Amino acid sequence: MRPRLTYSAQAVYDSTDCTRRANRKSTSCAKQTRAAKRNSLLTTRYHGRILAVYALVLLGAGSGAAGVRDEDYAARFDQIWRTTQQRFYDRNMAGLDWQAVADQYRPKARSAVSRPEFEAVVNRMLGELHASHTGYYTDDDMEFYLLKSLFQNDFDQTRMTHIGVMGVRKDGAFIVKAMLDGGSASQGGIRYGDRILDVEGRPFTTVGAFRNREGMPVKLSIDRPGTGRLTIAVTPVRENPQRAFLEATEKSVRIIEHGGKRFGYVHLWAMTNDRFRQALDGALTGALAKTDGLVLDLRDGFGGHPFGFTDVLFRPDIAWTQTPRNGPSTTSRIGYGKPIVVVVNEGTRSAKESFAYQMKKTRRGPLVGTTTAGAFLGAGGFPIGSDGYLELPVVDLALDGKRLEGVGVPPDITVEASDSYGPNDRQLARALEVLEERVRQPAAVAADRP
Repeated sequence: MRPRLTYSAQAVYDSTDCTRRANRKSTSCAKQTRAAKRNSLLTTRYHGRILAVYALVLLGAGSGAAGVRDEDYAARFDQIWRTTQQRFYDRNMAGLDWQAVADQYRPKARSAVSRPEFEAVVNRMLGELHASHTGYYTDDDMEFYLLKSLFQNDFDQTRMTHIGVMGVRKDGAFIVKAMLDGGSASQGGIRYGDRILDVEGRPFTTVGAFRNREGMPVKLSIDRPGTGRLTIAVTPVRENPQRAFLEATEKSVRIIEHGGKRFGYVHLWAMTNDRFRQALDGALTGALAKTDGLVLDLRDGFGGHPFGFTDVLFRPDIAWTQTPRNGPSTTSRIGYGKPIVVVVNEGTRSAKESFAYQMKKTRRGPLVGTTTAGAFLGAGGFPIGSDGYLELPVVDLALDGKRLEGVGVPPDITVEASDSYGPNDRQLARALEVLEERVRQPAAVAADRP
């Protein structure tokens, strides 16, 4: 199967003059047009351009039902190695002898006795490139389903069974870094920092561990720092990955009473589709329009495309009222002009880093938390068989001539994480304090902005 290519938000294909600004290879206009339509993972119109956008978070290696016969691992490894050689954005392969890398890892891949072992070998090989947006995923992993959802540009057909948890695999456990608002993990009592050991005796993966268990309580073995071993029951749900993150964004919207003020809060979990921009706009001009200030949470989740997401924060805060001849008057707002504070962490990546960069450069709102991921490359998705996807960076990116890859966006106020998304969320608490200061000193805030 020919690998399919997509571009990040900044890799713009201009359909009017057949100019692909992020692609150095020259092809005919007709071929470029056909390729853009065929290969884009997700397209959205923006000022006459087709933007193919994609960004992901690495959640960890998976395990589950066997899919590839042992004798197929060699061929699959060669396909992954060859695709990486042909599509990786740096033609110098990060200074590596890529053939020597293949010679080092191919015997290990061929001798793998399970999908998890094969996946681990491949990801160790890809890790030699030291680049973001690089990984191999199977249908045990959330990324597999998100890629498929993006390919089909759908919010319904591609579904996964999951509990709404994100994290990293380390020392034989899955360490929780985030839980979706209103998700099964959050409702079940899973906390930031929990080490998930197994799922009823089976290895934990973000999707595979819950296959065919939707709607049924499942017991997780947890090692909680400061508490020790415990068992938590959660009920997995089956849904489209993009829809899961959109609903979490909508459920996050709330008003927090702090210091006698009413502050809005919204967690933008992803930017993979214009529906997320609409959800943000709707919250700020609707339920949160009359708040005194806003905490915008960009921690964790997925990236996507940055265009248009910050617009609502720069449009004038004007109330638009219309009164028909027969019927009541209705009032809507155009923008959100109140003070804001943005929360970031090492899970803020890709398009969200562009969002954070805009906030920092314009001084629209200070960044509170820790330096962002530095995962800022344009990515492509390549199907590997029927149950695997290869993610590769295919385009280098820069903002104002500066590469964020491997660097990230530093916060204005550094606050290390503690009990993230819990009742004692240190970063959120500090963000509220900073926001209160800005609300009480509007003249200083106005003078701070260019």
